[in-house]
Amino acid sequence: MKKLTVLSFLALSFLGISCTSNSQKEVPVLDLKDLIVDTLYLEKDTLTKDLKENFTYYETDSGQILATFINHQLLVYSFPNGKLLKKQRYDKEGPDGIGSFVTGNYIDEEAIYFLSQQKELIECDFDGKVLNRWDFPEISEARKYANYSMAGFNRIRRSGNKLLFVDFPFVFQAGFEDYDKWGMIFNTESMTFSHFNFLYPKIITEYTDDDQLGLFSHLYIPASDEHLISFAISDSIAVVKNGRQTWKWAGTTESLVFKKGTTVPSGEYTVYQPDHESSKYNGLDFDTHAEKILRWVRVKGPTKENMEQERNRLLVFDEKLKPEAELEFNREELGMYGFNTPKGYALSLYSQTTDDVTAFAVIDFSKINSLE
Repeated sequence: MKKLTVLSFLALSFLGISCTSNSQKEVPVLDLKDLIVDTLYLEKDTLTKDLKENFTYYETDSGQILATFINHQLLVYSFPNGKLLKKQRYDKEGPDGIGSFVTGNYIDEEAIYFLSQQKELIECDFDGKVLNRWDFPEISEARKYANYSMAGFNRIRRSGNKLLFVDFPFVFQAGFEDYDKWGMIFNTESMTFSHFNFLYPKIITEYTDDDQLGLFSHLYIPASDEHLISFAISDSIAVVKNGRQTWKWAGTTESLVFKKGTTVPSGEYTVYQPDHESSKYNGLDFDTHAEKILRWVRVKGPTKENMEQERNRLLVFDEKLKPEAELEFNREELGMYGFNTPKGYALSLYSQTTDDVTAFAVIDFSKINSLE
């Protein structure tokens, strides 16, 4: 079923954002399930409860591969039949230890990299051996402490000899308004660290000390050499290129209401109590099959009294952030984030997941036009 809605492009001066575009653009509102073209099944054993969605696809001389790292284990699958080919455990301690607190990883056909203990970047082979270790650079007093992490759907990205990841503040605090060293680049050839810089939108000062509305999600587009940053409270996306930050509208046609949470002191600690009914923008990703930019948004969250009122959409854009569709979905049926395969973008499919396999719905976003 198709609906049409009108997207108005506004000059959001209160965000410090300037947007220029056509005044109106009709955007189809579709059902995400109508774009499912295949189902992918991956084996799992009794010790593997959830395979999640952080898979990497790559090709080898012996075939196509999907790989993931979970619970200190590397799992390697054949694609597309989903057979488990390799299961390699990595030590937490010792000469090949990667630490007990691993906040991110990146896998490709050459090696696997870990963000470890908030202290170092580690390169390993596929047999559990450490190849290299590099200490993270010291941070300024303005940041207080770093949190290099994939949290908030901030996957580690790679482009050529560059690994790109972020310092992710779980809570935006007063004093961070002028801090811009949130992005990190590691050059695998020169083995040096540098930054890509960006600032939060000005309106963030209204949402300090909220552990949901102070979040962001980073995506890097190699073809355009652009960093895209989606902030939880901003309809527009920050576009960073050549050291310059601009803003581009990439919002939903729905009316959003951002509701700041509260904090409660608890001894020496502060307990954050977000308003789960609040709207918020979630993660960003790039579908390599159809070449679409994806942005998730929670239009309205649940309450204890009405859990079923939650509504979510997946916004689909072309590579220039021109809106193409808004896809409605139920989080009890489909996972919110996924991974790339040659056949399409894979999202967890809960209705067909069992104790023996995890099922993923393969989405072909190139079929959007055929549903309009």
